[in-house]
Amino acid sequence: MLGLDTVPEIVPPEAIRATRNAVARTGVELAAISGTFNAAHPDPAVRKAGVARFPVLCDAASALGIPVITLSSGSRDPEDMWRYHPDNSSDAAWSDSHDSLAAVASIASVHGLKVAVEPEHTNVLANAAFASQMLDEIGSPALGVVFDAANLLDPDQATTDSMVSVITSAAKLLGPNILLGHAKELTRGRLPVPAGDGILPWDVIVQALDGAGFTGTLVIHGLNEPDVARAVQTLRAALRSQHRP
Repeated sequence: MLGLDTVPEIVPPEAIRATRNAVARTGVELAAISGTFNAAHPDPAVRKAGVARFPVLCDAASALGIPVITLSSGSRDPEDMWRYHPDNSSDAAWSDSHDSLAAVASIASVHGLKVAVEPEHTNVLANAAFASQMLDEIGSPALGVVFDAANLLDPDQATTDSMVSVITSAAKLLGPNILLGHAKELTRGRLPVPAGDGILPWDVIVQALDGAGFTGTLVIHGLNEPDVARAVQTLRAALRSQHRP
């Protein structure tokens, strides 16, 4: 929205003022801000640059009252942090992602913030089990996860039974560590469609998050603006079904 990198070298004061004015005008809650950079990039300089700039983003988040910064565990793909690379499963990729995540969690902690890494099947933390292991290894109370069912699943291999299994087991495993939920729909071609127009079982997702004790924010994204109302309708229906007597 502000035309800045997700982890910028500087956040101009006018950007902070513009964001505060937008919040006051719209009443939208700022639940999280993206701080994604390729935490497992094969070039150490790229990883170090992301960590070095992270305090700037933390200062901006603090100034705006944003409690959570979202992260990617990264990919060995040098061009696209969201694209799968066969070396993502290597010990070196794990170690580099670990060091990057530990460093930014430490920085966030100093600022009184939390960071949430998103497990994604194309990244180093390809599933909930890997995310849980990484959280255990780093051991920082400032580090949690983003729960995004669409990114836990490969749409080309997903079946109804497999989706239910992955979603429910992931929510149960990650439970108290879930800091933010993403309500992004999934289609076979990963098209930008609203919740309810794809293959995800939203009743199952809401039930799994509720069962895991999650009471935080569920962010709608990955769709076109005219489709927001459709997504809200789907999620409200799922919430009503969960709390129906």
